[in-house]
Amino acid sequence: MKTGHTEAAGYCLISSAKRGPRRLVSVLLGAASDGVRAQESLKLLNYGFQFYDAVQMYGKDQPVSALRVWKGKENTVNAGFARDLIVAVPKGYGDRLKSELVAQPKLIAPIEAGQVVGTLKVTLDGKPFAEYPVAAITAVPAAGAIGRAVDTMRLWFN
Repeated sequence: MKTGHTEAAGYCLISSAKRGPRRLVSVLLGAASDGVRAQESLKLLNYGFQFYDAVQMYGKDQPVSALRVWKGKENTVNAGFARDLIVAVPKGYGDRLKSELVAQPKLIAPIEAGQVVGTLKVTLDGKPFAEYPVAAITAVPAAGAIGRAVDTMRLWFN
């Protein structure tokens, strides 16, 4: 993709490779020569393909959860991702991933499609692994005056 060389940084290379549906990118800095940077970059890419798996956690527009919406024409909104959520984990660790959706408290309509409504916290073997913003898959327009008034009273007691 991109090569470079300076006295301070040495020989550098950003490279990419694709095997099946997986694409990896390597960044190599400070190699001693042009040949070494190509060899080391190839080693990095092979290592990634050999020892890591790409695990799809959620598909595009697949709901992670339905969240409660106040003062909206709908009472819930499906929360998910605009793209497939794929994470890289060491081989054999895919079944050890766990996720928890932390929703924003008291979502008030209107909610726009694509608006962030929470965070997906992913753990691997019980340890924090990654966090991803979760968005509304569809829009929820505001309810009429009566619906908003009823939900306002409900919120007073919630």
